[in-house]
Amino acid sequence: MIRSPYRWPRSFLPSQGTTPPERPLTSSVDLTEEIHHLRRLAAGFKALDDSVLGLTVIPGADALRRLVPLLLTSQELVSKTLLRLSALESSPYAEAAGSLQGLNALRALVLEASLASCNLAHAVAANPLHGVPFGRLDQDDNGSREARHADAVPAIEGHLADSALQLDVCADGCLYLAGSIARTLDHTASKHTTTSARQAVHKLSQTQHKALQALARGGATMQTKGRGSTFVLTPDRTRITIATFQALDKRGLVHLDTSVPLYQGRPITVTANGRRALAQHRVHAEATAPPAAAPSPRAPAAAPRR
Repeated sequence: MIRSPYRWPRSFLPSQGTTPPERPLTSSVDLTEEIHHLRRLAAGFKALDDSVLGLTVIPGADALRRLVPLLLTSQELVSKTLLRLSALESSPYAEAAGSLQGLNALRALVLEASLASCNLAHAVAANPLHGVPFGRLDQDDNGSREARHADAVPAIEGHLADSALQLDVCADGCLYLAGSIARTLDHTASKHTTTSARQAVHKLSQTQHKALQALARGGATMQTKGRGSTFVLTPDRTRITIATFQALDKRGLVHLDTSVPLYQGRPITVTANGRRALAQHRVHAEATAPPAAAPSPRAPAAAPRR
């Protein structure tokens, strides 16, 4: 019997006191797609586990015919698990808090899947086949053949049971890891949004704040006139330069509808981050405003003359 020396961790949540990275997890490796890969991999392990558990052992050619596709499928699942390990190790997930535990668990899954495949190979090796031995043909009679089959059944069933247990661990492990990555993505995206909004407030100049206020009233457009000069037009005629608009757009505070031609006027809207920045800028301005001067006390009235 071959068993893994590793114990599968039941949780991959970041430890308390650890600060996740503030930048979003984006790169050429699509982590959302990796989550789907892991869930499909879990389904593959589960399907193979059910097939192994449902296998009726009849030693000989019948057992070999049933074991071969199971062994080949297990080897394919080992390859897919290795691909997921390689992809995640080189992705931004490796920089997230708690990713070390996740990657270590996936390394253990590679071993667990390999051991499950190895146990299936042991079942193939323990399965006796019909053949002609050296010497006289009558030496391999039906009695000795039946004895070999009877001895092989417990060995084959033992290897299949071990393989099924390891396949079940692999299926659970893939689901836990997929859930861990999904939670990491949600946590990091939420923190990045909050951090971006705070940075936008801290770096918002008075000119940018005035422009954002004008754009938030609605009806603003970007147009071209005359010889192709581009300008931003607001209903209250607030002057907004292209450089100021680009600074707001770079921070994700405004949105320009590029589906409309410039000569018709492209609508400009303030994003949720932009409105949040306006609200936080107002709170920040009120918090840093100097306190109002206390009224000077009145001079005491002169005593009336007697």
